[in-house]
Amino acid sequence: MANVVQPQVDGPLRVEGEIEIRAGDDMLIGQYAQAWLCRCGRSGNKPFCDGSHAAAQFRDAVDIPSDYRAKVREAVLPGTRLVLRLKAHGPIRCLGPMQILDAEGKVTWTGSQAVLCRCGHSRTRPFCDGTHREIQFEAG
Repeated sequence: MANVVQPQVDGPLRVEGEIEIRAGDDMLIGQYAQAWLCRCGRSGNKPFCDGSHAAAQFRDAVDIPSDYRAKVREAVLPGTRLVLRLKAHGPIRCLGPMQILDAEGKVTWTGSQAVLCRCGHSRTRPFCDGTHREIQFEAG
């Protein structure tokens, strides 16, 4: 099974495959076949989605930036596990083979390293652009 990351329109990240989620200190949070991760920054159960995006009126049409679509795809590392490492008060660092899909389910990016926004304010969503530092994002 391929590891797939798909941002949902106005909602969370759907991640499927052989997923391992780790805290910034490398503590294992869990291993999953599917996870719904907060990307609006408002969940009371971070890193998981609790539906807070609706009340927060989070809006994202999942328009993958064209400069990311056009990038030469990096070679995918061998192995099957996708490790999601939660940076303290920052993004999700993804290591391992993955495909990122757009809202229609089309593969827009394939590789083995990505840094994804979880504060909800990046201008390059689903990718992180460092805005979490400007807004002083609190991961909880």
